[in-house]
Amino acid sequence: MLELAFKAHGQVVDFWKFFVPSALVLLGWIFARKDPWPWPQRWAVAAGYLGFVVFNLVGLTESYRLLETLVGELRAAGSLPGLTGTAFDAVLARLDMGSGWLVGLAFHVAFDLLVLYFILFWAGRKPTS
Repeated sequence: MLELAFKAHGQVVDFWKFFVPSALVLLGWIFARKDPWPWPQRWAVAAGYLGFVVFNLVGLTESYRLLETLVGELRAAGSLPGLTGTAFDAVLARLDMGSGWLVGLAFHVAFDLLVLYFILFWAGRKPTS
């Protein structure tokens, strides 16, 4: 079960590692544009970004929930063969994200709204030199 918990934790980290650079590259593309984007381009980019966001948020949420369940099971077990006491508590502390994952998802959604603003409105403006 401990191996599954670390895999679930790794999935959470992977979803974040995929999301952050992708969103920043998209923002870089918006700020580096030479001309205003027409509405069809802005809508297409926004739709693609929304699809990406939904995929990422669903994956993150499911990975967080799986991790939360596994940490609860480990905590209920109280120890594992070869891992007891302080070491066991340290492993659980490392894996347990508590309610912090809800804050992470709230940040994700807030950042997504900001990116959508830049896609739909900022990208339509004439770039300044």
